Amino acid sequence: MTDTATTTPFTEPGTWVLEPKGRKAIVLRKGQTMTITDLEGQQVMDFIASMVDDPVERLSAMFTRVSNGMWDLKEGYTIYSDKCRPMFKVVADDNGIHNMTGGYCSKYSNSIRYGVEETWGCLDNLVGDWQELGLDETAINPDQCISLFMNIHHHADGRMEIVEPTTKPGDKIVLEALDDVYVGLSNCPEEHNPCNAFHVTPMEVTVA
Repeated sequence: MTDTATTTPFTEPGTWVLEPKGRKAIVLRKGQTMTITDLEGQQVMDFIASMVDDPVERLSAMFTRVSNGMWDLKEGYTIYSDKCRPMFKVVADDNGIHNMTGGYCSKYSNSIRYGVEETWGCLDNLVGDWQELGLDETAINPDQCISLFMNIHHHADGRMEIVEPTTKPGDKIVLEALDDVYVGLSNCPEEHNPCNAFHVTPMEVTVA
């Protein structure tokens, strides 16, 4: 596939429960909201996004960090594209801890970090989302991804440490689309580090 605008229909309002390790592909109109709810607590949801009018223009974790001056998303903050166009506004957030260093778990990272082979990761889910939307899955890149509710400590000596999420059952984040956007969601399958407290659980997605 090539990253050109597709005729994929916009997602109708509704609520879906993503099973552990599950995924969801959606298309939001400008002004719609997407609510991610951690049903049981301590679960991460990775998401990527691209502009509908030009799918080559993608969410950028780096420009979002730089533009907001923070490592984490907070209520009122804006998520930007790699051309610095606004994509989402955080209109509500119960937790305030989200990983914006970029990246996603994959069989490649698990192999080098944990010595395990052929594990299912967020990259597999996101590839499935992009294929479903008719987009170029080979163009997915780590800077395109934000890991909602993922808790990473940035130590004074420069170390980064993945620790358990602090979300409680029912905690949510609400994002308003500031343009027409494609979204790929992955209910994080990672079980080899504490990012999901070593126990993957369902997540809820609501489009309104």
